Amino acid sequence: MSATSPAADQSPNDLTGPSTVNADATPRIADQRPIVPGRFVAVLFLALFGAWLALLAPTMVSLAVKIEQLSGDSKVTALSWTLGLGTLVALIANPLFGSLSDRCTSRFGARRPFMVLGALGGLAGTMVIALAQNTWQIVLGWCIAQAMYNALVSAIYGTLADQVPARQMGTVSGTLALASPIGILGGTYLVDFFHTNALLMILVPALLCVVFLVPFLFLGRDRRITPGSMDPVRVRDLLGSLWTNPVKHPDFGWAWLSRFLMYGGYATAATYMAYYLGDSLGMADGEITRAVFIAGLIFTGCVLISTVPAGRISDRIGRRKPIVFAASMLIALGMATMAMAGTVTLFYVSQAVIGLGMGVYFAVDIALPADVLPDRASAAKDLGVMNIAATLPSSLVALVGPALLALGGGNNYSALFVFGMAAAVLGFLAVLPVRRR
Repeated sequence: MSATSPAADQSPNDLTGPSTVNADATPRIADQRPIVPGRFVAVLFLALFGAWLALLAPTMVSLAVKIEQLSGDSKVTALSWTLGLGTLVALIANPLFGSLSDRCTSRFGARRPFMVLGALGGLAGTMVIALAQNTWQIVLGWCIAQAMYNALVSAIYGTLADQVPARQMGTVSGTLALASPIGILGGTYLVDFFHTNALLMILVPALLCVVFLVPFLFLGRDRRITPGSMDPVRVRDLLGSLWTNPVKHPDFGWAWLSRFLMYGGYATAATYMAYYLGDSLGMADGEITRAVFIAGLIFTGCVLISTVPAGRISDRIGRRKPIVFAASMLIALGMATMAMAGTVTLFYVSQAVIGLGMGVYFAVDIALPADVLPDRASAAKDLGVMNIAATLPSSLVALVGPALLALGGGNNYSALFVFGMAAAVLGFLAVLPVRRR
């Protein structure tokens, strides 16, 4: 189907042609799919922005506020359980729903049903949180929301792999990567705007997620699978959807490890930022919240100015590894700056450098995995597995961080940030064995 075709959907033959052959020892045949128009990118961006808005606003503030209202002195433990169980659900739900959407033969398309399910189901989970009268109801609501919103996200990334050709992937994935930092700013604004009304503070981001999905439902393209052409879903297949064999598909495995390490480097800087400002720079609580907000603005601004240009460069040169190298060096430099920072100004400089590095990396964050998919017919499932590499590091950093901080008597943030530097550098080294890109 050409980019100028008025049809909104793509036939299965457009997705299962020779360009999907992806045995790791076999060269990939040139991707002949047409360039997608700007309208498609715009509606897909809106859908992803809505998903991140609904997911990130509760994570940042509104969940903590609701839990504090109900749990009082046990709020820290309650919030930890809520976020921890929600993360576990997300790790399973993303590839699981991705696998199901890869097989969906609905007349509405393979991805649309899971987008609708995700947005409406996420809204239902959020309503449980908003109306909760005790902590276990919040935990239940957040687990439902995490499962459903991850169904939405997996379908969106599956659509990206379905529709966007390799020669345009860097630009489009770089554009979509902006949905997350903009979602953080949008969520922060909404939480602040509705801070006097806890119900609206929790529900409005979820309602906007539904609104932002509507344009894609009418204007977006979707993969169609002929009914009866797929094998019945078996429990073994669903369990298998939770991983992709790195021995059988080494390019995908190395790309996964590289992404895991890059996000691990970034998580090292982000997880303990507030404690670092207090312990190392001597800030009071009020100063810390303001500094974190300013750092977030600086970080997001640098991401916004670097992501799309880096994606265009990647598409122009037809390579992803040089972009990962540039991102790795910038993140490592930013971590080194944090390790040596003795002033707030130098801390802000470090956030700018890390923001530039993550912005450059976001340009190929999805483009590189999409280039090395084992099979584009199972794109959503494999990208769901790849998403684990982005969500797992923050949990692991929280486990190893205390041991690093304890080196030399405690509060050793230099050791923590050197660990982050090493993760970022190893993130580039891990991508070197990838034989394509």
